Formats: sequence, structure tokens, C-alpha cells
Amino acid sequence: MDRRAFLTALAAGTSGLAGCSLSTGNGDSVPTNDGTRTTGRPTDDGETGTRPDDHSQPEGWASVVELETGPRTYAFGPTSMHTDDRARIALWFDRTATADHPARLRGWFENGNDFANTFRIEWIPVVGGTHGRQPAGYDHEARLHFAPTENNDLAETVPEVIRTDDGYWRVKDIGPWMTETYRMDPGERVELEYVLVGERGMSGRPTGTYEYRGDDQSASVTVWNTDAPGPEAKSRFAGRSVPAFDNDRTVQWFHEADSTTPAFVRPSAERIELDGRIDFEMVNNSHEELGCGHWNLYKLVDGRWFHVCPAFHTADCRSLPPGGREQWSLRAFNGEAVPCGHENCGCRGLTQGYLGGGEYAVVAGYGHPADESAALVELTGDPVTLVPTDDATAEQNGNTVTVTTDRYGDGEHPPDATFAVTRTVSATERVIAEQVMGSSGGLSRGRGLRNALSAMTADVDRVVVRTDEHVANAVFGSDESTRRFRFRGEDYEVSRDAAAE
Repeated sequence: MDRRAFLTALAAGTSGLAGCSLSTGNGDSVPTNDGTRTTGRPTDDGETGTRPDDHSQPEGWASVVELETGPRTYAFGPTSMHTDDRARIALWFDRTATADHPARLRGWFENGNDFANTFRIEWIPVVGGTHGRQPAGYDHEARLHFAPTENNDLAETVPEVIRTDDGYWRVKDIGPWMTETYRMDPGERVELEYVLVGERGMSGRPTGTYEYRGDDQSASVTVWNTDAPGPEAKSRFAGRSVPAFDNDRTVQWFHEADSTTPAFVRPSAERIELDGRIDFEMVNNSHEELGCGHWNLYKLVDGRWFHVCPAFHTADCRSLPPGGREQWSLRAFNGEAVPCGHENCGCRGLTQGYLGGGEYAVVAGYGHPADESAALVELTGDPVTLVPTDDATAEQNGNTVTVTTDRYGDGEHPPDATFAVTRTVSATERVIAEQVMGSSGGLSRGRGLRNALSAMTADVDRVVVRTDEHVANAVFGSDESTRRFRFRGEDYEVSRDAAAE
């Protein structure tokens, strides 16, 4: 039915339309299921939800409901948005879908300026861009729509919705339903209300992520099977037992996950030949925000995990909201890594050279109920070959080799430093070739051990490396003067011996 027709005439008479690139606001927490199958607060009329009064705000980045019309869960986000022309938007689920009504979202749209402004509603995802894109794997009649209700102040038409034989709600006719533009006084706030429904001819409720794109930003609804949120495919490592990492954090392995696992890392392949690429997706089909989500690569050697890279992480705590997905890629090379250019590959993840054949773990710092999630993968290829860095030159005198790099004697900060590596016995620490040769892992951060050990041949008992203080500190640690370690069956001691100078 037609309503608020005056909005069109009002909008047509305005000028000075501002563009609206969209930003999102993250909440401190994410609403979780409270036993009523919704994620809202009780209202005065007994319904579960939040009335969009002057004090109502979304409780988190995503809003989640479990449907009563079928085994599906919806996660909508972001619940708070703003445009560059200072429109402020809040929208969240206040009730789920039942046999009597579809899932409903309520919220508000506000002019955050201290002057009157005309907003392009059609450019704003969900608010005016109500029609979702189909999830991956579907090519027709698989969209979800935000159909406005009579309580939506920006709607020009309120569509009819019906419940089909399969139990899910759909819209009878596709819009447009919303006004294209709307002029608002300073600080004015209007009410938003939508029901989330499928389109005509839609069969069931396909799982996946439905995107709602605006001018240059988007919102989304992620749908998953409530009864079976975990992975469908069986891992080639199913039944495999792996050792724990050297920390107290619990891990959810992909090969141990089943259909009930709500959060997991899914690899695109579990075995590749070097050089190659594996893509990973962290899936959060829980009702909770997960974090902190940094990624790490480990190698399994002789029943123990060795951290390969990265050497450090930024201090930020990255979170993954309910329904969130994060992609990460490992580009693995047996020799020198081929740099990742934007023209020929995506750079989201890790490009790592000098990885030998063996079993590796890709670990993401998101987990539920475990602390982290991980996937076991096998890289097939030759063992890592030790080679010096391109700037290193070596001179041998008897059983001693002196390696000099361009950092030594360059007259720049940091100052020069020298260390020596000799053979020894009874070392307890162990390092592996992937750590020594890697560009950012373990003791190899300064490339010092790489140049030392590549020169330690059978007829050499001592290697002196002339470099700078940063490289030396990365080998020892800033406050240490000696260190012992075992590498490929041999024990070594590295020292800041004055005689090495």
C-alpha cells in the first residue's frame, strides 16, 4: 500500500544533496542469545526487543537471531553506521521469525548535523539499499530483502509478505519501497523498521553471506544452519592426534571439527606441492565476538611445534563478530619467495620463502569455545637449503670463516657488532631451518644465524659474523652475551666474544 507520499514531493524540492560514503561503529560487546531466541531487551509491551527511543543503542557490532521457522541463524552487521554527511544510523533485530511474523529489525536514522540536510537514502545500504546480493554459489532467486513496515518513516511503499509452505517468509513483490532522498532538520531522528524476508521463488533459506552495498561501503546478513554450524567436508587428517603448542591456549583443529563446531579455520586444500598457495577462511558461526585474531605459522618436527613466523604482531586486538568471515592466504616457497604484487595475486596473508616439506599448522587467534582455531596442512617439497644473504661475503682462514655484510662499516646507525659461532656440546634449545632462513621468524629476524650457519661446513669450526647491533641483538636478545642451540643434529654456541672483533 502507498503511504507517506508527501516524502517524494518534499525531497524533490530540495537541493544541495551530499554524498554519503559509509562508515561503521563497533560496539564493545556483541549481543548473545538470551534464551528467548533473540538478542534484544524486553519492551513495555511484552515483546522481546528494543524500542528506538532517544536512548536506545545497538549492543554490539552484530545482531543475531535464531529462527523458529527453520534451522537457520541470522547475523546482521554493522548495527551502527554513519555517512560522511553525518547521518547516524542504528539498526538491530528485536524479534525472530515465527509462524506469525518474520524476523524484524528496528532502529533509527538521525541527522547528526547542526543544520538541515538532505540525505540520499538510496545510497545507504539496508536503509535505502534494501535488496541483498546472492551468496556465493547461487545465481537466481536467492536474495534476502529488508522490507519496510508501516513503522518505517522513510518508506514510500510497504510490501506484502507471506509465509510459504517451507515455513520461511518471503516478499510478494519486489520494490522500490524507500524514498530516494529525505530532508531532515538539525538533530532530527526518524524511525526505521524492517522485516527480513526472501524473494519470490526462493526455495528454503540458503546459507551464506548476503551483502547490501551502498555508495562505497556495505552491510551484510550471514545465514548458517543453527543445528549444524560446523564444516561439512571431512578432513584428510580426521582421527589424527597432534601435540599441543608450548603455551596454555586451547586449539580447535579443523580436522577435529564436526557439524556442531561453531568456529573453525577452513583451508582450501590440506596438501599442496611447493611452491604453492593455500587459502584459509576463519568462520565464526557463534553468537559471540571472537579475538584477538592474529595469524601464525608453525612447523611440526619430531613431535614438536616450531614457530616459523611472523616474529611479532601489532598490538591491536582484532575481533571477529558473529557471522564474521576472515580470509587469509599462505604463499609458500621452497626457495626465495616471489614478492606478491597487487597485479597478480591477493596479498592478504603471508608470503614466506624457504619452507621445506613437512606438516604445518596455520593458527588464527579466534576461537569458540577454544582460545584459537587451527588447520593442519602438508607441504611437499625438498628440505630447506641454507644460503647466505646477497650482501654477505666470506673469507676462510684455516678452520675459521669470517662473514661480512653490507651493514658492517657502513657508518650508519645502528653501530657495528660482531659475534662468533662455534661447535659445542649439550645444547638444549633447538632451531629449525625454516626459522634460520625465514625473513621474519624466530632467531632469523636479523639474518645473523643464516649467514653464520650457511658458512659452517664440515671443515669449519668457527664462523665470525661482522654485521650491526640490530642483527646481533636479534640473535641473542638484547641482554644476553651467549646462546646455545642444536641445529640439524649439531650443537652450537654463539657469543659476543671480544676475540671475535
